Amino acid sequence: MKYFLIILFLFFSNFILSQSGELLIQQYNKGPSLDNYYSKLEIYIGGDIFRMNKNEKTKPVINFGGNVEVVYNISKTFGIKTGVYYFPVKYYYKKNEAYKDLIKYLSIPIGLKLSPTKKSKFSMGINYNNMKKAIFYNGNIKGEYSLNDYENTFGFFIGYEYMIWKVIGINIKYKFSKENNVNELIKPEKYKGIMLTIKLKTFSSKIINK
Repeated sequence: MKYFLIILFLFFSNFILSQSGELLIQQYNKGPSLDNYYSKLEIYIGGDIFRMNKNEKTKPVINFGGNVEVVYNISKTFGIKTGVYYFPVKYYYKKNEAYKDLIKYLSIPIGLKLSPTKKSKFSMGINYNNMKKAIFYNGNIKGEYSLNDYENTFGFFIGYEYMIWKVIGINIKYKFSKENNVNELIKPEKYKGIMLTIKLKTFSSKIINK
C-alpha cells in the first residue's frame, strides 16, 4: 500500500506543478508554446528489475525480465497500453532458505495512460498472468511443479513514468495479484512488489496535431 501511495503522490505532485507552469505560460506568454502534437501509436522495448514477494512466509529475491509495450494514444494526454512481459517471480521460504520457488509468467497488461506533460506519464490497469513454469529448488536439487495444479491469474498495476530523453524512459510500477481461493485443488500463487523498468521507444507513427 505504501508503494501505491508513493506513486500516486508522484503523479499528482507532477500534475499540479505542470498545470501551474502551463497557466503561467498562458498568462504571461513566455516560455515554449503549447501544442497538441503527438503520435497515435508507439512501441517500446524494456528491461525490468523487480522484487516480488508471495506472502509473509516468504522473502523476495531480486530478479530480471523484459517487455514489449504498445501504446495507442487517443489524445495528447490519454491513451491505452498493452504488450507482453516476461515476468519470473522468485522467492525463498523464511523457515528454510534453501527452499526457493521460481514462477515464470508471460504477463499481458491492459491499462490506461495519462500524460499531464510530455515527459511524465501515469498508468494503471490489469495484468493477465499466464504461468509458463513453476520451478522449485531445495539446495542443489531442482524440479518442477505440475502446471495442472495451478491456474492463470489476474493482477493489477499502477505506475509512474518519466521520459529522461526523447526515446528513453524509466518507469516505477507497483504490481500485485490475487490468489485463487475458490477451488481447493488449485495451489494458491500470488505476488506483490515493485518493478523498475528502463524502456526504449523503437517505433512511433506519424506525428499529428489535434
